[in-house]
Amino acid sequence: MPSRSHITAHAVWLAMMDLVCLVLGAVVGVTLRLGHEEIGEYVFGHIDGWILFFGAVLLANYLAGSYKLQYTFSRFNLVVTWLFSVVFALLILSLTSYAWFTIILGRGVLLYSVATYSLLSLVLKLGVYRSLFRNEVFLCRTVILGTGARAASIRELIEREYVLPVHRVIAALEIVDDTADETATRARDAGLEGVALARARPAELEKVVHGLDANLVIIGFDNIAEAARFYPQLKRLRFNGIEVLSPLNVAEIYSGRTPLDLINEEFLVQASMESSFPVVRRAKRLFDILISLGSLALFLPLGMLIALLIKLSAPRSPVLYRQKRVGQFGAVFTLSKFRTMREDAEHETGPVWAVAGDPRITRLGRFLRRFRLDEIPQLWNVLAGNMSLVGPRPERPEIIRDLTRNIPFYTERENVMPGVTGWAQIRYPYGSSVEDAARKLEYDLFYIKHLSLALDLQIMLRTLRIVLLGKEHTV
Repeated sequence: MPSRSHITAHAVWLAMMDLVCLVLGAVVGVTLRLGHEEIGEYVFGHIDGWILFFGAVLLANYLAGSYKLQYTFSRFNLVVTWLFSVVFALLILSLTSYAWFTIILGRGVLLYSVATYSLLSLVLKLGVYRSLFRNEVFLCRTVILGTGARAASIRELIEREYVLPVHRVIAALEIVDDTADETATRARDAGLEGVALARARPAELEKVVHGLDANLVIIGFDNIAEAARFYPQLKRLRFNGIEVLSPLNVAEIYSGRTPLDLINEEFLVQASMESSFPVVRRAKRLFDILISLGSLALFLPLGMLIALLIKLSAPRSPVLYRQKRVGQFGAVFTLSKFRTMREDAEHETGPVWAVAGDPRITRLGRFLRRFRLDEIPQLWNVLAGNMSLVGPRPERPEIIRDLTRNIPFYTERENVMPGVTGWAQIRYPYGSSVEDAARKLEYDLFYIKHLSLALDLQIMLRTLRIVLLGKEHTV
């Protein structure tokens, strides 16, 4: 997603916090291992190794999404990201040492440095981070154009508890014609209670926004077409350093989804032209193969245990459940999962969604579904080229036909390969209705538009929360 000026300072400060922790870690590491008198000589004598180490940690944190605007908070995800950055940096140092046939940084110094950096970084991010970015210094002063229901919903979205840096709507601005009565009563949505209301004529828009010392202007008219009248003023504000966002921009940045009511076919064509998928397709496939092979080797003992437990619980039923699913460009393939329902689960009902507390799910199946362990056999589908590790969830042909009739643009998700996990899967729990499917489609469309290896990495790291803790996330 393109960088936005109103959160650039936040990203820079986060990176600088990591850099300071790294530098302090290096100083402490050298001091503990060699003594303080060796600090200058060792640090500058191994400057290439320190630059490589620092750069690898910062790059890993960037790829893992640590320097983006935050709209959710999870201590587990912070720890996973820290662990990934350390492992990534150590791997880069090891590979470089082998390539250069030299030890770039001593193991003792590196061990103390990593331990000190980890302690400082985790303490800052778990204890200080949220307090720091709730400070007035980092406050994002926001003006919303509009006083209706859309403006109120935007305020609710950007002022949520976990949005960092903190946003505060300082005014809801009503744009009036030159002939408007200045004394007329100003109507506003109940969701804007406590927000100052202001009026401005089109020619006064820039002056009023500057007078409010705003960092961000959001278009919040109930009728989006109204904004076209003010495009020249909004463009000047943007080029003058004040960020301007549309309702679609806001939804994507602050909730990670692309609302269906804000897009059309033209938007989807433009998004497909801007998508990086054609460029990253081969790299993504290589990534899928390598990770799948490693995961199959890692999960082989666990998979054998699960198969044994399923067989013991129902000796006459198959271990695997095979089902037709729709893949990329509508191609139908056979998906394999560990069986979690009774063998005759759909004998009377036919294809239906699973629901909360579904009586068809076995006791063992309920455990497997909670931790997504039933999906381990799908790694074979990834190796076969039917699926990717990350992508929209593959659905059954019968369900696809029904959803396509009821949800606009539903077949757009078939333009990329379906995934074992995905943006919609980690941002929204299991769905059991057309409304749930529509919401998950909004997350899928966001993923397709912003598809990248970095986003895939972020999704996989956050999937660990579900696999290890059995916790879904709901937005």
